[in-house]
Amino acid sequence: MIHKKKTVRLFPKDITGDLVKDRQEIIINWRSGQLVLDEPPFNGGKDIGPDPFTTVLSGLVGCTLTTLRMYINKKGWDITDIHCSVNIWQETEPFKTSIFRTVTFGQLVTDEQKEKLLWIAKNCPVARLLQGEIVIDTYLSDDAGVPAGTGNYPPSNAEPTHISENYPSQL
Repeated sequence: MIHKKKTVRLFPKDITGDLVKDRQEIIINWRSGQLVLDEPPFNGGKDIGPDPFTTVLSGLVGCTLTTLRMYINKKGWDITDIHCSVNIWQETEPFKTSIFRTVTFGQLVTDEQKEKLLWIAKNCPVARLLQGEIVIDTYLSDDAGVPAGTGNYPPSNAEPTHISENYPSQL
């Protein structure tokens, strides 16, 4: 069977964010709601919402748990309680990020179920996203209303920009 390469836009409406003068809180707008991101006090914020790293890891936790729940329900297994914990480590030379995740169940799970549930967790959509090749194309625009992936800078004839060793690893 031949599979054709397919590109899918996951969101019909862009996720947007706004940061106002002298504040660290960021209002994120998604579909029909909003959430607040903030930095911890040691980074100049007030910690009134999760920071961006926490938000990425929260997405992994949420996807892991909902994907496992859907699979468990589909199989009709009597597993009612699922817990997922994650954390992130970063090495600076060479730059490498590792995410560690542990899933536990509130009920006894057979070895056969464990094998399948581990496969399901490793292949939840957000885990696949984070483990796959990710390309981030960034543009600047004078108009906040333009859709993601468009803008007027860099010019269309400019060479693509890449992070170089001249930039610090952390801002």
